[in-house]
Amino acid sequence: MENVKKAYQWVLEAPSGGLPERLCASRDVFRARMDHFYRDLLRAGWSEAESGLMAAVVGEIGNNCFDHNLGQWKDHPGCWFDYDKEGEVHEIVIGDRGQGVLSSLRRVAPSLRTDQEALEVAFSKRVSGRSPERRGNGLKFVRQAINGHPGRGLFFLSGRGKMSFGGLA
Repeated sequence: MENVKKAYQWVLEAPSGGLPERLCASRDVFRARMDHFYRDLLRAGWSEAESGLMAAVVGEIGNNCFDHNLGQWKDHPGCWFDYDKEGEVHEIVIGDRGQGVLSSLRRVAPSLRTDQEALEVAFSKRVSGRSPERRGNGLKFVRQAINGHPGRGLFFLSGRGKMSFGGLA
């Protein structure tokens, strides 16, 4: 839970005293850490199939930090990416200081009014803030990979909105 608190504080407050160690300032850094993450899952006893699926879920969310925030960062580009590495991997934290889901989706769905409404659309409908690209399946994939699988959960915040799946509140 300490990882979550640190990431949340970083997302809300302007960084001081230099950049945090867990910041992936570029997609290349994020991908390199994703490779380590996958290997750490295998070392923790996860099967190749489960490790691959979890890496795909985390990769989707982390890549969105870059894909939907180009030119929209509050200050430093990138995403916070951390996970517990001791024993069984069970807490993964991704955060960014970008524009948020509502601002991203308003470009293609201007009727969206609240952060909560934007999250509900993002996790249930095929829509993407990267118009005119025909995308928008990523967070639906994440939801499907979490729901109905014991031991999996997701807690997702954007602005004042929140979504949780798999029994997390």
